[in-house]
Amino acid sequence: MKALKNDIIKMVGKNPEYLEDVLSHFIKVKLKRDEYLFSEGEVCRYIYFVQCGLIQVLQINKKGDEKTIDLIIKNNWFTDIGSFKNKIPSQLSAKAKNATIVYKINHESFLILMENVPKFAHAYITVIEGKHKESMERIAAFNTLNSHGKIEWLYKFKPDFLLCVPDKLIASYLGISKETYCRQKQNAGIVANCQ
Repeated sequence: MKALKNDIIKMVGKNPEYLEDVLSHFIKVKLKRDEYLFSEGEVCRYIYFVQCGLIQVLQINKKGDEKTIDLIIKNNWFTDIGSFKNKIPSQLSAKAKNATIVYKINHESFLILMENVPKFAHAYITVIEGKHKESMERIAAFNTLNSHGKIEWLYKFKPDFLLCVPDKLIASYLGISKETYCRQKQNAGIVANCQ
């Protein structure tokens, strides 16, 4: 819970009465590899904070192929905001790609904190705005860049992925084949081989 506590302190300040109240609303969940937090068609009922591990947010096409929409590494927040806020079925799925620990807060507890802890409401808006900005920049970049440009973007804006995300998932996230991703890495002299 230390990582969650530190992140919340950054957002709401060190006021002990608020901090303990905020933390008391979160539930720790341990996930095994390939265990789902929620699946397409289900309502996403929680906001999650990843303490450690890796979460893949994905869609599955009619052929059964997975398309990585996002990758969430440690010390990051995520949810399907439309499903969570409006209590409608999600068009996405989220699953652990290795042993992962998340803290989750449900919709009702979240609303209580939004009402009772003004700094938490401000922090939520900051997180949502940051995620939206990041998504828009990534979509704009990926719509205009070739595979080499996408990989350069990744090294510049998501260097942590290189340390903890398998190449197959990175390639899916970038919208290119694993073979293209590995070849581009090798051509750039980044690694001798691919995972």
